[in-house]
Amino acid sequence: MAIDRRAAIGGIALMLAAVAGAGATPTRRLAEELPPLDLEADIPKHFGNWSLDRLVVPVLPAPDVQEKLDALYNKLLSRTYVDNQGSRIMFVIAYGADQADRMTLAHLPEACYSSQGFEVQPAVAVTVPVDRQPFSLVRLQTRKGLRVEPVTYWTTVGDEVLVNEVARRWVRAKYSLKGIIPDGMLVRVSSIDNNEARAFELQALFVSDLYKGIAAPTRARLFGSAA
Repeated sequence: MAIDRRAAIGGIALMLAAVAGAGATPTRRLAEELPPLDLEADIPKHFGNWSLDRLVVPVLPAPDVQEKLDALYNKLLSRTYVDNQGSRIMFVIAYGADQADRMTLAHLPEACYSSQGFEVQPAVAVTVPVDRQPFSLVRLQTRKGLRVEPVTYWTTVGDEVLVNEVARRWVRAKYSLKGIIPDGMLVRVSSIDNNEARAFELQALFVSDLYKGIAAPTRARLFGSAA
């Protein structure tokens, strides 16, 4: 099902604004009440059939894009993994301690890839099995010249996994009513492959292997409290 961005600011925008405005100014920071998150240490370099590929250095964003990322996120992890068949996955986690009203549509992969010259098809929300449990995420088809890079991602606000802006606004409003400033993250998986169906299947496998390969506290931060 394609994600309609207009729905994120459409019919329920006034309701969300009213709910958010009804709460006191948030003062409690959720990030300060949770165990510290060390992405470099908490995300293993080896899990399942995947190992860190030290020969491939992830391409850094353009300076203007990097500046926006630095303003939005406190911690950023960027790695490339390779499996025992030689398939490679590019993996990024961007964590922000203050997501009260920060993770906007302008900072999601759709906009970031477009700003770097990629043609981006409308985002599609899907559910895939992760350790035999349904898990919701977003898929994008992107292309720049001969480079075809299918992308899978999801976002979190607090302890919830969210795949559209309506849900993100609603959860931020709920936290605001409790006087809490939530943390959040963007988790992105991509690969270079002209066969998009094959790429998305491999990415789903990577996500499932990641789920099983990380410790329970870290799993809850990446995959939500339901994990």
